[in-house]
Amino acid sequence: MKNRIQIKALIGALDLQAEVSFSNEIIVISGENGAGKTTLLRALAGLEVAQGQLMFDGQVWLDSSADFILPTQMRHVGCVWPDAALLPWSTVEKNILLGADQVDDNWLGLLAERLEVTALMQRKPHMLSTGEAQRVALARAIYRKPSVLLLDEPFSAQAPAIRQRLRTVLKAIQAELEIPVIMVSHDREDAEMLAAQHWRMREGRLLTQAVEISVDRKLQA
Repeated sequence: MKNRIQIKALIGALDLQAEVSFSNEIIVISGENGAGKTTLLRALAGLEVAQGQLMFDGQVWLDSSADFILPTQMRHVGCVWPDAALLPWSTVEKNILLGADQVDDNWLGLLAERLEVTALMQRKPHMLSTGEAQRVALARAIYRKPSVLLLDEPFSAQAPAIRQRLRTVLKAIQAELEIPVIMVSHDREDAEMLAAQHWRMREGRLLTQAVEISVDRKLQA
């Protein structure tokens, strides 16, 4: 497989350990608060120091044995964090285009329409609701067509009807871009409707799909 995670990191009291290979697919990670879900995403993005190996789309991002770390800005990652982190002095349009080498008006318009932010493009972040800001952050993460999407509760502020539509949009975009999407979510419907694999984090350990299924069956028994 083109994508592989094999990392360890001691971050505060959390002993993070993850080892898994996967294809270009949507993966949902669930687990209790403090289990290490966000920390794992931050380590993949290069925002936390980790040891081991990371490979996405056949490109090595981390290889501790060779003392190699690909800088965060070169990983071409699209991220959505719980805080939308929009630039307050810029319009929605400029926030979406942040960091882009060139403007593709057709792609921008299509993405804005699909994520339901077309009417917001000339507004400033202070004029947005929490849900609107979250959709703008998602548009910004996707606009540059990243090699991987790391999403931390990207639908948490959405009304149920919009959330349902966004699931459909995300699934379509992932198929079009043919990239892995690793998404943290507490919503079981996200996993049921989106996930090719459903992982669980527990006390810093990444549990893969087979373990997750057996855990769910025990809980349902």
